[in-house]
Parts: sequence; structure tokens; C-alpha cells
Amino acid sequence: MLTDWFATQNCDSVQIGVLFENIPGVCFFVKDLNHRLVAVNKGFLPRLGLASEEELFGKSDFDLFPPRLAEHFRRDDRLVIESKSPKLNILELVFNNQGLPDWYLTNKYPLLDRAGIVIGIIGTVRPYGDGELKWERDDEIGRAVSYIRKNFRKELAIADLIKVSGLNHRKLHRGFVELFGVAPMQFITRTRIEAACDDLLTTSNKLSGIARENGFYDQSSFTQHFRRQMGITPLKYRKQKGFI
Repeated sequence: MLTDWFATQNCDSVQIGVLFENIPGVCFFVKDLNHRLVAVNKGFLPRLGLASEEELFGKSDFDLFPPRLAEHFRRDDRLVIESKSPKLNILELVFNNQGLPDWYLTNKYPLLDRAGIVIGIIGTVRPYGDGELKWERDDEIGRAVSYIRKNFRKELAIADLIKVSGLNHRKLHRGFVELFGVAPMQFITRTRIEAACDDLLTTSNKLSGIARENGFYDQSSFTQHFRRQMGITPLKYRKQKGFI
């Protein structure tokens, strides 16, 4: 099925070699220019809630993921298509049924035909932390991330992460910046904001309640951090997405 799609797109068959069908923990996907998933490996199907690849056709990220994630995916896809350049090590947060965040690292590449014209996106997704693939270095950072995962809705301090990881402040900071591009507290805030975005789009809870439930001191603090990360206030975000 995937080979047939490559053939119809006048795409060099050697590109099929980038498939990651047999690498444990790695999900592989192909999207067309309309952002529809046209192929994935078997390991990706359970994550999408699908039983077979046939169920995939005609579906976009907005059919398969929460609005917040779908918007992120679409934005990154457009950047890859328009720039013809890959976007690598994208850290994405997906919240499971227990409300715990699972982090994934995604790589996206432009898919080119023989003439060098972009015909889609090709990429991989792999889990961070509790998944089948784990970082082979910085186990101390892994313990800190695991602690954040379970406690980000509570009051957290750098001292907590230092105690859990066994690292001093400097090494903890350096480890987070190297792996994620942000300092530990920024990582926590980003996690809280992403969780709040889901709540804003999927519940009718008041902003004050969403703030408290996601670890912010009060609504004012929540609004300040939200505007800094998202560029708009939580209320405008909710209205802009058509929830109210």
C-alpha cells in the first residue's frame, strides 16, 4: 500500500528505506500536502486508536488528536513544507487517560519527488521516559522528568528536582537545556500550559479552576505565564478556538 502511494507521487522508491517498521518504540508516518496521514507503521496504529492502515485514509490530525496537538502538528508541518527543511527533536506532550503527560520526540522531513518538489511530510515519533526507548545518558534528568510528570499539578521547586535527581543546581539546569532547550522551571511551566490548553478546549471549567488544577498559584499568574508562552490570554485562546 505504501509502495503504491510512493509510485503515484513519482517518488524515488529508495526513500522507502527510511521506514522504521522493525525498530522498537519508533513510530513512522507519511502525510500528503493536505496534511492527511497516508501511511504509518504498525506500531503507530494503536496510538492513533486504529485497527488497520485502511482506517487511516482521509483522516488528518484534527480527526485523530485533541485540537491543541493538531494545531501544533499543523504549524510544524507547514514550516517543513514551506522551508523544505527538516524540523527535528520536537518535544510534544500528550496527556493520557489518567491526565499524566507523556513526552514524545518527533522528527519531520520534507518528502520530495524526483524533481525536488515537496509532495508531503515524512517523519518519526519516539517516546521519552516511560516508553520503550529511553535516553541512554542523563539518568538523573530522567528521574527529574518522571517526578515532574507525576507532580506538575502540585507546587514544585528546584529543590525538589535536585533531591530527586541527585544533581546540583548547575548540572540540573545544564541537563534540561541540553535535552529540551529550556530550564527546569520553564519545562514545568510549559507542561502546565499545555495541560491547561487541553482543559480550555475540552471543558467549560472557569479559568480560576483551570489555573489551580494545573499548578498555578492563581488566575493572574496563570494568565501571565499563558500569555508569555501562547501569545494571547487563556480567555482569548478559548474564544479564538471557538469553544465559547
